[in-house]
Amino acid sequence: MKVRIITAVVAIAGIFPFFWFSDPVEPTNPLNYLFPLLISLITFVSVWELLHCMELDKKYFVSVPLYLAALVFPMLARIMRNMREAFILAAILTALVLVIYLFAVIVFQFGKLDMGKIALAFMTSFYVIGAFSSIILLRDEGVAGRFLFLIPFVFSWVTDSFAYFSGRLFGKHKLIPSVSPKKTVEGAIGGAVFCALTAFLYGLIVNAAFDVTPNYPVLIIGGLIISVVSQIGDLVMSAIKRQYGVKDFGYMLPGHGGLLDRFDSSIAVTVVLIVINTYFPIFQVI
Repeated sequence: MKVRIITAVVAIAGIFPFFWFSDPVEPTNPLNYLFPLLISLITFVSVWELLHCMELDKKYFVSVPLYLAALVFPMLARIMRNMREAFILAAILTALVLVIYLFAVIVFQFGKLDMGKIALAFMTSFYVIGAFSSIILLRDEGVAGRFLFLIPFVFSWVTDSFAYFSGRLFGKHKLIPSVSPKKTVEGAIGGAVFCALTAFLYGLIVNAAFDVTPNYPVLIIGGLIISVVSQIGDLVMSAIKRQYGVKDFGYMLPGHGGLLDRFDSSIAVTVVLIVINTYFPIFQVI
């Protein structure tokens, strides 16, 4: 626990400047690209950890295009922030081109590569890339973006923490023991309840400190949805690790594992949050 706390403190101190200067500014200002640069690097390492787990990191015909996409798309989200539809179209077309490319790799490397493994690598890599890129999209949602982009981090970590403590105190029924033996139904419920309470508290803090009016019903219900989705994100990555017989995706964060181990819950909710906010705006700027 001591190592985990020290790592968390050092990591927060390291990323704080990037978060502080996360505002989109004039395209000629280098600070405009500081935050997306951080997200691009995190995305690249996360994709590498995923492919390394699957023993595809050195299968360069497969890995290199995914590495390039990991570096490019979070940055492209900021560059094209005023052309969101064009960005989404570019992402869709890139995904389709990569599918065709990987089909070609499967054909010309037939018998040398596992088709199922390549399919899983593509699906999960683009999930990771899209989810991290969505953090930039959330940050660039005008004034409300400064509060929206923190939600995936805060709410998922609250869910994770209180699911752990609730499970330790009240856990009797295993949730999905074949995937994660220590998680319990009581823990999952506790995480969701405390996430909804945190959502309400988050709204109160934002309302008191800034000229922003939260939509409390959407925030609270969204908190419940986010909690469920974040736990699914955690479990699916646990399933992948169990499938390939590894404990952690990496070792970059002592006590936590790799970057993907730390952000698996957070990235699961980013796209869901964009959908919720698109149809039911969470914050109204006064």
